[in-house]
Order: sequence, then C-alpha cells, then structure tokens
Amino acid sequence: MGAANKESASSTASVAVRMAETMHAYGVRFAFGIPGNDVLELIRACEQTGIKFVLAKSEPSAGFMADAIAQLTGDPAVCIFALGPGVVNGATGVATSLMERTPVIILGGEMASNRRGLYTHQVFDHVALMNPITKLAAELNPDRAAQQVAKALDVAMTEPRGAVYLNCPADASRADAVETGPRFPATQHFGIADQAAIQSAQDRLSKAKQPLALIGLTALRNGVPNKLKDFLEAWQIPFLTTFKAKGVVSERHDLSLGALGLSPIADDVTQKLVQEADHLTLIGFDAIELRDAWLDAWGSDKPCLTLDWAPQSDRVFPSGDQILGDLGTNIAELSAAASPATAWPESRIKAYREALQKIVAPRKPETGVSPAALFAEIDAHLDDRTVLTADVGAHRILACHAFRCILPNQLLQTNGLCSMGYAIPAAVGAALAEPNKRIVALVGDGSTLMSLGELAVVAEHRLSVTVIVLNDASLALIELKQSKLQVETNAVRFKSPNFCDVAKGFGYKAMRVGTNDEFKAAYERSRGMDGPVLIEAVCDASEYWDQM
Repeated sequence: MGAANKESASSTASVAVRMAETMHAYGVRFAFGIPGNDVLELIRACEQTGIKFVLAKSEPSAGFMADAIAQLTGDPAVCIFALGPGVVNGATGVATSLMERTPVIILGGEMASNRRGLYTHQVFDHVALMNPITKLAAELNPDRAAQQVAKALDVAMTEPRGAVYLNCPADASRADAVETGPRFPATQHFGIADQAAIQSAQDRLSKAKQPLALIGLTALRNGVPNKLKDFLEAWQIPFLTTFKAKGVVSERHDLSLGALGLSPIADDVTQKLVQEADHLTLIGFDAIELRDAWLDAWGSDKPCLTLDWAPQSDRVFPSGDQILGDLGTNIAELSAAASPATAWPESRIKAYREALQKIVAPRKPETGVSPAALFAEIDAHLDDRTVLTADVGAHRILACHAFRCILPNQLLQTNGLCSMGYAIPAAVGAALAEPNKRIVALVGDGSTLMSLGELAVVAEHRLSVTVIVLNDASLALIELKQSKLQVETNAVRFKSPNFCDVAKGFGYKAMRVGTNDEFKAAYERSRGMDGPVLIEAVCDASEYWDQM
C-alpha cells in the first residue's frame, strides 16, 4: 500500500480532502467515474491528493477499470458516481468488484442534507440498492469521514475482498472537516499454522500417489505465487487453475494441466481426472468462478486439504481439512521436508493433455478466422511485457484453455459476475497500472458495442492498447446454448458495424482481416505499433460447437 506523509496534511481541509488523504494512505492512486454537481468536491479532492481521476464514458466501465487496477496492484481503487442515474448505472461495476473479490470503494453523490426527506427529483435509496452488492454500504458521517473511509477500506481489504459504498451528500463533502488529518491502514499479520497441523498435512501428502492441486484467485495475493511454485515442485503435484488464477505458476511448467471451470466439454475431461486423484489440495480455490457442474464435484470421502487466507464457507464441494491464515508462509512450511510418493503415470497425464489439446486445436475454416488459430497466434508471442484482458462470451472460454499464461494476473477477466463489456475498460485500467506493457483486449462484437465509448478513453490517454474484435455478428455463446438445448435460435443475430472504420474515427491504427494468415500478419504488425490499435477479425464461430 502507498504511504502518505502524516506531517503534510493541512490543519484545515474539506471533508472530501480528508477522505481522499485516507484513501491515498491506503494505496489508492486512481479514481474512475463521471462527474455530477454533487461529486465535484470529491473529484477535486482526489486530484489534489495525488489520486488521478479518469473520466469514463459509462459508470459500469468505470467499475471495470477500477476492478482491473485492484487486480493488478493489489491496492484499492475508487469509483465516484453522481446521484440517481450515476449510482444505479454503476451497480454492474460495483457487483463486479464484489464477485471478483477486488477492493473498490464507491463514493456515491447525494442531494444536500437540508433537502432530504422532501425533494424527489432523481431521488431513491442508494444505500438500499448497494447493500446486496457490497460488503458494506452506509451514509457518510461528515464528522468522522476519514475514520469511516478507513473502516470501509479495512472491510474491502478483508478476505474475501470486495466492494464497499459510502453515500456522500454534496454539502457534507464540501464542509470543513472536523478531523485534523487522514487515517492510516493498520499493519496486518496473518496467522501461521502450528507444527502439528503442518505435520498432519505433510503426512497425508506423502501418502498420495495421484495428488492434484486446484488453485484459485486468492493464491495471487501477497507474494504467494513464488512459494506456490516451490510447493508444487517439492511435492510433484500436477495442478489446474481457475480462469482468473491462470499464470499463478507458469502454464508452461511441466506440472501445469491448464484451466478449469466453465467449458462443459473441457470440464468433462477434467472432472474425470479429479475423480481419479487420491488427494486434492485446494489453494485459494474460490467456487465463485465455477459453473454449477462443480456442485458436489467430489464426495466427502475424497482426501482433501484446503489452504487459504480465510474460511471457505460456500459448501459447493467438500473442502476437507483447512489450514488458514498466512497462505504464503503456510505453503512454505508445507514445502519443507517434502517426501512425495509415486507420481501419476506419465501415460495418464499425456492422455489428459492430448484430449484437451484436441478440443482447442485451431480449425481451418473456408471463410473467416478460426478463433482458436487467433488465440494460438497470440499465445505464440506471449511474453512478460504483455497483459491480456478478455470479455465475456464463447471466445473467452476458449481463450482460457488456449492461452498458456506465464505470469500471475496476465489475463484479466470477470469470472465471478461475468458481465459483458468488460475487456476494453479493463484494458484502460491495466494500461494505467502497467504503463510499460502492451495491453491486448480480446472482445466479441456484442461486447464491443457495449463499450464503444471506452475506445475514446484509450485514445484520449494514448494508451498502448491493442483491441482485437472477434466479429461473427452474433451472441455466439447464447446461440450455442440454444443449439445444445434444441430450441429455436432467437435474439442472438445482429448487424455489426465495420469496427475498423469506427476505430479510425477515434484515431486508431486499424486493420480488418478475414483469414488466419491475414490475422497472423496483422498481429505481428501491431506488435511494432505505438498507441491505440484495433484489429477486427471476421470470425467463423462454428468451431465453438466442438469446444464447449
């Protein structure tokens, strides 16, 4: 977290400034939103305190930008929404942060206090709206605003992390602060398992002949990935990750078996392997990322060990014995004196990999680009200077099986709420957090239509973002589901614009391609370009039917 200079705080300041100083002390460096009269002082205070305000083109997009910042930095981000329609429009972004386990504080505008209870224009109960989609939602106490912001951020950062909301009347944020300075985060020390628990877990692991590790998003926290790699190698445990945990240990590692969670066809292969395992180690494995086929995915008789920061209480599947607290330290303790038993038969692991590869192998359509070939080309060039964002749809599910991420948080996505329109705003957040990297946003045509305005944000800030639009003029995933259910295709086909022409209107370097070879050439050219780039790939969606 970032630190603010306690002596630098002015003895007199507005309530909004004390709030901003406290957010800065917690590591907040970016705020996103759209101004209204009631939040102007909050925005001004952020800018004055060193928190950059980024003007989004829609409130959900502002939430997606904040989510990406929080994922990549581990620090909180802030959204500022004007009263009424600003707050209600932002609800999708707020729910995203809750279900993606990212710490985002939302400051909602509100009418002046002396009008409340009588005035009705744009008025509804913001706190009631936010209660179900946040960890905390409350009215601002202007006499203790910095203290209240600190409390809200403490809640946001506590596992499972998530969104918090403060309702801020315009006159309250503009008033002179009673508090004389900001509040600062407390130093946290997570518990370390006792030696008896460690020894018991080691004894069980040493007896497993076919162990398997399932790894989820909380394993991305606080330096855990390096210790996790040592643990997996010490015990020689093959591992699968959820979509968000891809790259927590390089997917090019010999022990990596890829990703799981959303594809019925791929998960059918994976769940057979899970059933064959004689011991499961669940590491930060949050069920919020999984489709309902993982409900009761194994029986309570399956030997299982859960390692996490906090208890897993969802009961989607048996979690076995739990070692909770400082995840990195506990993993390191388990790595000491490792004595793995006989490993999986090489032939079984080889057969598993071949089965998955057959599912995601690129096709050669007569017309249009193969999505699998497109992802294979990107994967071939994937390096430590690239961050990917992926939107919701059939292409994302395929991409999560086709990409072999080499770094934690290399592929950003929404996999808890799964809201369309995510990838382009998330690319904005990623580019702000990682200004020395190239951001590649993978987005379907339907999702692009939902977030066209954020193409302008990329251009306005001259961000190093390549937007790749997979254009098949349909909501392919829903059409696929209609086909699988043997119901009439309905409400999934539409007319897509020429996205290349749209992008050029924003000042992008843009290319439109219609074959695998054309995409390969265009993508290689884009890697040498500065600033915003858009590649529109006219795709053949038929291969999705074999892949999911």
